[in-house]
Amino acid sequence: MTLIETVRSFAPYLESWVEYQRDMGRIPGVQVAIRVGDELAASFALGHANEPKGEKLTTRHLFRIASHSKTFTATAIMQLVEAGKLRLDDTAGQYIPELQGSAAQDYTVRELLGHQSGINRDGADSEYWQQRFDFPDRAKVIELCRADAVFERNHHFKYTNMGYSLLGLIIEAASGQSYEDYIAEHITGPLGVKNLGPELPAEREGELATGHSALMHGHDMRRTLPSSNTHAMAAATGFFGTAEDLTAYWARHALGQTTLISDASKRLMQRKESEVTRPTRRWYGLGLIIDDLGGRPLVGHSGGFPGHITQSWLDPKTGLSVSVLTNTLGGPATEWATNIVKLIDFAQKKPEKQRADAPGIDPNTFTGRFATSWGVYDIVNLNGRLVALFPQGDPAMTATELTIVDADTLAPEPEAGFGSVGEPYTFGRDEKGQIEWVRSGGSRAWPVEKYREMLAAQQ
Repeated sequence: MTLIETVRSFAPYLESWVEYQRDMGRIPGVQVAIRVGDELAASFALGHANEPKGEKLTTRHLFRIASHSKTFTATAIMQLVEAGKLRLDDTAGQYIPELQGSAAQDYTVRELLGHQSGINRDGADSEYWQQRFDFPDRAKVIELCRADAVFERNHHFKYTNMGYSLLGLIIEAASGQSYEDYIAEHITGPLGVKNLGPELPAEREGELATGHSALMHGHDMRRTLPSSNTHAMAAATGFFGTAEDLTAYWARHALGQTTLISDASKRLMQRKESEVTRPTRRWYGLGLIIDDLGGRPLVGHSGGFPGHITQSWLDPKTGLSVSVLTNTLGGPATEWATNIVKLIDFAQKKPEKQRADAPGIDPNTFTGRFATSWGVYDIVNLNGRLVALFPQGDPAMTATELTIVDADTLAPEPEAGFGSVGEPYTFGRDEKGQIEWVRSGGSRAWPVEKYREMLAAQQ
């Protein structure tokens, strides 16, 4: 089965899995798109665009995708390099005269792209991230960037929105266009996308999924948060989009696609420029976060904005792209996007041992979500392979291969482990063959709705 066929057949379970995560985490809403090359393989939206109002989230709602903006800025820079309008070793002072006399005048374009300038992240007073005042304009950004750097250049990876704001100003100077006009003409225009841009227009505010606050305590209610205009920081954090249009953009960063930039420029962007050790070990290229999942190379970016947390991943070799957009602070978009890729990989993986299933028995007669007083587990059909897994956390870590013994029995692969490893799953069915319960390790589990009915009857 091809990758896109795997994703399409697996999409209903992925949606069910994300919804379980969303519900357990009390996340207001999530929008997901998965693309293989230019083909949209899955797209769904779950939960609410505005939780207090009960407004249903759709795949058409817009999200603030924040630091995804850096990937567009880096792409624009590479386009200008390819056009001979600037060089990676040009300095910021060549394009922004107001930086003369400060250390910032010597930051190179490459240092800014790779977060190696050492400049501060958001300025000495960044309460605009808590919406206490407006994001800075051009003059304020330049003032903040003239301050002493935190680190010496090329000493540490030092993530900075200030640095990418400078890159936005460099793009304007090198291209002779406003940042917004440049992006429209050279990136979103060629892609033909309508729901992706560097700053949310005021007339489209009604299409925005409302942002929600983080939870300080488990019983708190989330507050809704207003939108913000990012002004001169759009190149670092201003973009809006949908998951579908975002994956259409990422598809053009796959190798062999030349709509936006050449493969040579992509390889430069996707090369490991800096090692990142906090909060977890990863790498950064030129405008891209770089990771590796079990041998699958990934590039992409996360985004955090007041009320929205987002993540996208692309495998530049296969063209698999995943975007997960949540409309709340604390939304686990990175965890979910990463685990979606892991699940897709697991669905494509061939068993290490050739199994001998009982012939003529439909694997789908065993599938479902089953509940006990300890929680739930799933039995999933992955391209004809049956797997038991826990839907919370990293499901690929808990997956157990199952072999069909007969119409009512599944046998797990033998292995060394805790719990009831190696013990069969036996199924009780009604007269129509529907599952009434599953017994594993001596304990029964029930289909979730049946289990709810049992609990209600005991009240």
